Amino acid sequence: MRPIKILLIEDNPADVRLIEEMLKEVDSSQFELRCADRISSGLDCIAKNNIDLILLDLGLPDSQGFSTLTRVFSQAEKIPIMVMTGLDDEEIGIKAIQAGAQDYLIKGQLESKLLARSIRYAIERKVMEDDLRKLSSAVTQSPAIVIITDIHGNIEYVNPKFSEVTGYTREEVLGKNPRILKSGKTTPEKYKQFWDMITSGNEWRGEFINKKKNGELYWDSASVSPVKNPEGIVTHFVAVMEDITERKRMEKELRTLNESLEDAVMKRTESLVMANEELRRSRSKYKMLLDSLPQRIYYKDRNLVYVSCNENLAKDFHVNPDEIVGKTDYDFFPREIAEEYRACDKRVIESGQTEDNEETYVKNGHDLIVRITRTPIRTEEGNIIGVLGSFLDVTEKAILQKEAERSRHLASLGELAASVGHEINNPINGIINCAQILLNKSDEESKEKDIASRIIKEGERIVSLTSKLLSFARPKDKKEKKSMVRVHEIVEDTLVLTEMQLRKDCIKIILNIPENLPKIMAHPQQIQQVFLNLISNARYALNQKYPQAHEGKFLKVSGEEITIDRRLYVRLTFYDNGTGMPACLKEKIMEPFFTTKPRGVGTGLGLTISHDIIKDHGGKLLIDSVEGEFTQVTVMLPVA
Repeated sequence: MRPIKILLIEDNPADVRLIEEMLKEVDSSQFELRCADRISSGLDCIAKNNIDLILLDLGLPDSQGFSTLTRVFSQAEKIPIMVMTGLDDEEIGIKAIQAGAQDYLIKGQLESKLLARSIRYAIERKVMEDDLRKLSSAVTQSPAIVIITDIHGNIEYVNPKFSEVTGYTREEVLGKNPRILKSGKTTPEKYKQFWDMITSGNEWRGEFINKKKNGELYWDSASVSPVKNPEGIVTHFVAVMEDITERKRMEKELRTLNESLEDAVMKRTESLVMANEELRRSRSKYKMLLDSLPQRIYYKDRNLVYVSCNENLAKDFHVNPDEIVGKTDYDFFPREIAEEYRACDKRVIESGQTEDNEETYVKNGHDLIVRITRTPIRTEEGNIIGVLGSFLDVTEKAILQKEAERSRHLASLGELAASVGHEINNPINGIINCAQILLNKSDEESKEKDIASRIIKEGERIVSLTSKLLSFARPKDKKEKKSMVRVHEIVEDTLVLTEMQLRKDCIKIILNIPENLPKIMAHPQQIQQVFLNLISNARYALNQKYPQAHEGKFLKVSGEEITIDRRLYVRLTFYDNGTGMPACLKEKIMEPFFTTKPRGVGTGLGLTISHDIIKDHGGKLLIDSVEGEFTQVTVMLPVA
């Protein structure tokens, strides 16, 4: 362990000699003493050496009184300073502590062990003060609401986000109970359950409908945790809340669419241990607070090196929170992603402006959508010393928004399809009937008979297209009963219908569906319609890639039983090594009327109707494809 480097700024040789002897008497190997007899030479020594602590006499040849302390502070803000004086003046001592000194020592009352102990306590106390200042800044600038109450529920602290969301100022709520936010929409039983849980020492998570100062209702997602002292006794409660009103609104809309430190003055040497313990408790409280937040939170310095993070982010990185210190994004992400994250953090530091964006976040190799807030961290003088980042996983919210948008699109297209279908159906039937009469009255091999046949053929094609439009637009028949069926039987019946075409196109069928798969509750005709469409698409893709017979021209249909979220499903996979599709088209393939086939070959409704049918059965239809290589369609249906 390296010795503690001490700078003694003292112009009295006798006092210098006294300090040297005291430190040698304790253990000379523990301390390395450097001396300066002027403030100017002392400041020069601070700039050139890595000093751990400064012993300062306020009366020097080139500086007198508290201005001496101020001048040293200006160059040694992060170094603990202990003031030494020959006067036993309590008022001067308190003033020195209030000005930022770690201790006030009287030369005539010093002894070796007291001096050594005071030096160590001053260094430790300075480190804890710096850590506490960072933690306090993080809570103050947190994008989530933070409330701290005593054990009776009386509010002792709220951060600025509380006032921003609720409209209440800090002064209006201090000493009051959070029940001022009650809206009357939450049952007394839920409040009792919540209170019983946290008073028993457990964490509670849940949601409330609360009321702002102006009477407006809003949703809160809350996490309330008890704060315990070293003896394990609950002394406070900490609530971390997020306004989720917008998320709740989106969830409701989707359902509708789918269903129609405290600072203290340090006294003399005998009270130092008690003050240090208070600092330790405060540091533990703020660390617990950060670890309770649902967000991932990090703090980087101006060089974009990690200084700290909360428990949630450390878990993502598979490290302990302390192990992140000194690392960079290059230690956790691929170079391209790391450079992107660093560029965003650097932009916030350089601009001094907070940024709030939705971005992609890589966790365990998977892309998540996160709402990230980056805020510059400033000193009391306004200098930016780093960046505080806080982000929350909003992947589910983004999916809900996308699904809501798609549902609205489908609803409007459905209305249009129904209108167009009915307008076409009646006149085209009349045309077909008239053409049939013309056909019946025409001579064999005549031009009239050929024209009539063509009219009927094209008319029937229009009828088929109209039928698909009406099928797409028509709501599911709620009276139609589902039945217990076996999937392999539906697949076999479907292959009977398509066997002739597949054999003609020299497409080999590889079938692997166990007969003992559990039954599903379904409309067999609708499921068969889905399978027919998938086989038809695979047939078209294979014929495009292999116009003639080829050993790689095959369609593989397999089935298995799987478990997702403790529920059984039957998973069917339709795999062909045909033309595949570009990555840019995968998101569009489910849109109505979008097709990769040439004009006149496909309607663009098959996959949309199939997706609708599988969704109505409580299942999922997923597509994976690589252009020029393969297409794999997965159908998952819940077991009855």
